[in-house]
Formats: sequence, C-alpha cells, structure tokens
Amino acid sequence: MPRHLQQRNPAATADADTVIAMANRVSRNLVRTLSMSALGAAMAFSVAACNNQTGFSGSVGNTPNGPPLASYDILGTVGTPFTATVSDSRSSWTLQGVVPLNIIICNNIMPASIIATKTTSSSNLLSVEIITGFRVANVQSTSAPFGTVSLQVGGTLNSISPPANPDLRIFDAGPLNERYSALVEDISTGWVIDGRAPTLILFDNPDGKVDANFFGGQDYGSFTLNMTLGGAVVATVVHGPDATIREP
Repeated sequence: MPRHLQQRNPAATADADTVIAMANRVSRNLVRTLSMSALGAAMAFSVAACNNQTGFSGSVGNTPNGPPLASYDILGTVGTPFTATVSDSRSSWTLQGVVPLNIIICNNIMPASIIATKTTSSSNLLSVEIITGFRVANVQSTSAPFGTVSLQVGGTLNSISPPANPDLRIFDAGPLNERYSALVEDISTGWVIDGRAPTLILFDNPDGKVDANFFGGQDYGSFTLNMTLGGAVVATVVHGPDATIREP
C-alpha cells in the first residue's frame, strides 16, 4: 500500500472561497449519486460474460445491489497530511493520508463516524463531508494547527467499533481527478461506485472473497489499484481503461 495510506493504530472554519468550492463539490456528488441506478444496470450487463473466480454460482455482476453507502470526502488544502479513524456500527479502520481522499465503506451498517486530525502545525484547511444516499449528511472543517474534525451519520455512534476483521482495502491511486465507475462485490452483494481517484474502498465483513471491476471509459488511461488484507498487499493491477482486481 502507498506510504501515505499506511495503517496506523487507532488513535473551523473555512473561508468564503473554500465554502464556494465545497458547495460545488456537493452539487457534483448529488449528480453522481442520482445516476448510480442506471449506471449499475449498464455495468452489470457489460461484465456479465466474465468468469468469476471468487466462488459465485454465476458470473461477475449478478450479485444484487447493496444499500446506499456512506462516502467520506476529505478535502481542503491539497497535500495536507492527516490521520483518520472511520467506523460504522460493526467495524473500524485507521489510516494516514493526504488531501484529497475519498473513503467508501462497502457493506456499511449505520450509524457511522469519522474522526480526522491534521498532522501539521500549518493553517492549511482540512474539510470532511459525509454523503449518504441522495444527500450531504454532514460537513465540518478546521484550519487550526493539528486541528480535528469529528462527524457522524445515521444516528449516534457512542464508541469506535473494533478493528475490521478481515481488514480488506482497495486503493485506487489514479489517474487523479478522472471520473470512473466501479462494481465492488463479495459472493452475495454488489455495490456500484461512481467517483474520482484517489479513493480508498473499505469492505466491512465480506461474505467470501472480494473482487472489483473498474470502468474508466475511452481515453481514461490506466488504473493503478492495489488490494490489501490485514495490511499486506495481496493484489496489484495497473491497467486501462478498465481494470479488475480480485482477492486471491
């Protein structure tokens, strides 16, 4: 896994220009969410002829759609380093990264939370917004040295859940800021994701092995993907404009 997304042990206010930028980002996210149902049907059709190597009694793309996912967009001053703990009501994950980063939990169970802390004494902006279903559920920002933001969605999570077991993560490193679509699934359920790299996909309590099919479209370039299990890299793929990564 890239150094800026290494696992760690668990552990404001924006100016006017930043508020405008965040509003624009919110609008884009709402548009992308509205298109997911039609996109998912097209993706399922396009990959239905592929052989599945993860124990399906069918083919890739035949799993039913999962419930809406919570998406955590970490924004602000590009390159600002942070640590974060993300938790739903069953599992939690810790990481360190740099702005920007999008985090998505597949198979999440609400309520969920994120705590992100700057690891620099600068006045750089760190903003986090949570999007679930068709709405922006929560937004918080800080520019304080070593500032922290803490957000929840879907109710109150009174404590951080135990670390995910198994801890399976898929990181899409690029191409940066290019829109892509993905179908991420275990043997029983699939989730359609529409986003921009860099993206960290966390899979909570998978049923069997996991695979992910990424679709970039014409002139997209090559995806740079890796999958980790328990902190160890188990698969790496560099391919475009489409790519598939599977748990061995």
